[in-house]
Amino acid sequence: MDDLLRQGTRKSIYEKIQKHPGISARELQRSLHLGWGETAYHLNQLTSAGALRRERGGHRDYYFTPEVGWSDRKTLLLLRSPTERLLLMTLFERPDLSFLELAAAVRLSNSTVSFHLRHMLDLEIVDRQADANVHRYRLRDPGRLAALLRTYQESFEDSFVDRFVEAWSGLLRE
Repeated sequence: MDDLLRQGTRKSIYEKIQKHPGISARELQRSLHLGWGETAYHLNQLTSAGALRRERGGHRDYYFTPEVGWSDRKTLLLLRSPTERLLLMTLFERPDLSFLELAAAVRLSNSTVSFHLRHMLDLEIVDRQADANVHRYRLRDPGRLAALLRTYQESFEDSFVDRFVEAWSGLLRE
């Protein structure tokens, strides 16, 4: 691995992915001011050598170092989406919301919430519980979500995340 990272661009790419797991190839290219061909070449070299893992999400590839396990990769991919990040953080702060309560809390259309919620249920990040005639939603592992947000806070340029991490860190100190 040391030989692989002796090349300066490759090392910069690897270090960026360590700090921002789940970053897309395009985000990486733009943030490091690289050409697309150069970025793709080095990502391919790192992935082929096993130094990086590539996950397909929608129409993009997202990159992680091998230390990031599957459960964390799933969660970090969701956190890369502003809509899914908002839904996850809302469920963290207010567990057991019904579908309509969640849609109202995030001020998004029912179809948008339904689409993203189905994705989070499929990935087993969110659980659904029946309560009489209403389904209620909650995070499967809220502590892990908080730890990932705290660890990779700078990956998410979002004042909502900043406020969340400050509040959560304060709770841990008490």
